[in-house]
Amino acid sequence: NTIVMRVLRDMNLSKLIDEDEPLFMSLINDLFPGIVLDKAGYPELEGAIGKHIEESGLVNHPAWFLKVIQLFETQRVRHGMMALGPSGAGKTCCIHLLMKAMTECGEPHKEMRMNPKAITASQMFGRFDVATNDW
Repeated sequence: NTIVMRVLRDMNLSKLIDEDEPLFMSLINDLFPGIVLDKAGYPELEGAIGKHIEESGLVNHPAWFLKVIQLFETQRVRHGMMALGPSGAGKTCCIHLLMKAMTECGEPHKEMRMNPKAITASQMFGRFDVATNDW
């Protein structure tokens, strides 16, 4: 039960707007009564993120720091991501700062931007060959 609860929470929480998070957590708690999850900690990564926030001259705002951690957790289970939000929300800073922190922690990452209007869907996502079961 704990694993299912953690997966539901971790895979959906970062996709919600702030106003919907309490309702979602209430639903999760109703589905799994009596189970309390501890916060997944990443001490080395969190230290590197804090260091890069200071070096970049950014404000270490807890809500933004949480979004960086959520981005990290999302990229661990997804093959690709899109960062959506209004201009000036910190999407690019969040992505670049996480890449720097992960590189410092021994997990270098590279950003690859694609214009979906310039390439076909099969070029972007790949395609499945039904004859050979190859992707």
